[in-house]
Amino acid sequence: MKKKSFAIIILLITVGAVKTIAQKESKQNSFGFGIEVGAPTGNISNLYSVSAGLTLRYSHHAGPGFVTLTTGLLGYAPKTEAGVPKQAAIQIPVRAGYKYIMQHRYFIMGELGYSYFKYYYKDNDGNVASANRNSLTFAPSAGVQFNAFEIGLRYGFNITNSDGGVVALRIGFNF
Repeated sequence: MKKKSFAIIILLITVGAVKTIAQKESKQNSFGFGIEVGAPTGNISNLYSVSAGLTLRYSHHAGPGFVTLTTGLLGYAPKTEAGVPKQAAIQIPVRAGYKYIMQHRYFIMGELGYSYFKYYYKDNDGNVASANRNSLTFAPSAGVQFNAFEIGLRYGFNITNSDGGVVALRIGFNF
């Protein structure tokens, strides 16, 4: 019983603290992180079944929204098909954008930036090899925020090499 009471007290303190530090329209700066899970689209959907990762975002209040700077690490899991060599990939995006707040909860956002991609595969000798590829990226998104929590849907696509992109769900927390 004491453990349960202690856990409830900790939960209430945490919720109270979150409300005081949450991203608000009146707050000048905030920092947040998000977990993203997505489905590759275009040509890369032939090689990868899912993408997942962690993103970090800095936001600065400007006008009716926030200027944003986002980075992170996203991994791409290879599809398993007979006769097709598996190759995993990682993406490190660096994007700047604007998050426009509508009606105090809903937002739309556009980000433009650069992504570094690294592909891992087995070469003809069976050794793990890698190749790099870089691209300009554009990522429009829309979502809803509840105090410190945010849920958004993003479509990030590669402008430079036209390989496709990813439709991703981001669940974030803003300080």
